[in-house]
Amino acid sequence: MIDRFVRRRRIKVIRRRLLRGVYCRRRGWYASAKRWAQRASEAAGKADLEGQTTLLVDLASLWHGLTCYPEAHECARLAAELLTAAPDGHDREGLLADALLRMGDVERRQARHSEAETHLRRAADLVNEADHVRGTAVQLALGVLCKETGRYGEAETCYHEALAHLERHGGQLLMRADALHNLAGLAHARGTPEGEQHARAAIKVRQSVLGPEHDQVAGDLAVLGAVLTNQGRFVEAEQALHRALGIFRERLGADHYEVAVCQVNLAHLDDLQGRAEQAAWRYGDALRIKRLALGPSHPEVKHLSATVNAR
Repeated sequence: MIDRFVRRRRIKVIRRRLLRGVYCRRRGWYASAKRWAQRASEAAGKADLEGQTTLLVDLASLWHGLTCYPEAHECARLAAELLTAAPDGHDREGLLADALLRMGDVERRQARHSEAETHLRRAADLVNEADHVRGTAVQLALGVLCKETGRYGEAETCYHEALAHLERHGGQLLMRADALHNLAGLAHARGTPEGEQHARAAIKVRQSVLGPEHDQVAGDLAVLGAVLTNQGRFVEAEQALHRALGIFRERLGADHYEVAVCQVNLAHLDDLQGRAEQAAWRYGDALRIKRLALGPSHPEVKHLSATVNAR
């Protein structure tokens, strides 16, 4: 009796801390959100979470939204382990797909593409046809993986399937913005002109839902800046990238991975306009941040280190 009471109380504590973290994340209060996520994880480590896998999946999603990928992967891994061993029940397969989606995205970000694809394909097999939200999320994740591994045609198919799925079922404006953002990034990688249209559409959607200073809006501005750079529209590109950089620094902190991405893009612009000294500083700052975020052996870090050393 006492053990059951203690377990219920601990689960309530985890849920309360998790909800507070999610609220802070949605408002863009990242430091507070991380504190609540850490406190929820600490409570989860002391509790028996058998039958409470929803909490673990939600906690993995919170850590993932905060770009704390090792923590997200560990919560998702534990959830997947418990769900795989659990008997069939209410939404078991959907929750397992959520956990695998988080694991797959973290593996992709660590350049472990084979492991990422295994998780994502398994998630796709688990998603019910009627579950359009999960189905769209898996398609988008697979599209990003395909783009990063040079399979541009497959990536485009995934993104358009995701958009078609959303149009059939309605709603989910932010997921539509995700698809448009990804299409803009794909156009940038291919060097095709439709990237600007997709990026501006994503910005419009996200600003209407989240406001102009949200980090997801900054992500759309960053891809717009990259697209405009390819078009030779340097002044507009710098404006978009500086605005994105300011939002990322304000919302996520000066040492966040997205800050490094903006610095690389701005350094490229500096080089194109003959500002070699400024470009060198930006590349160096981006390398410092990526080493902190990804570790010294990550392919992105090695590639950027080679760029810096060659200058």
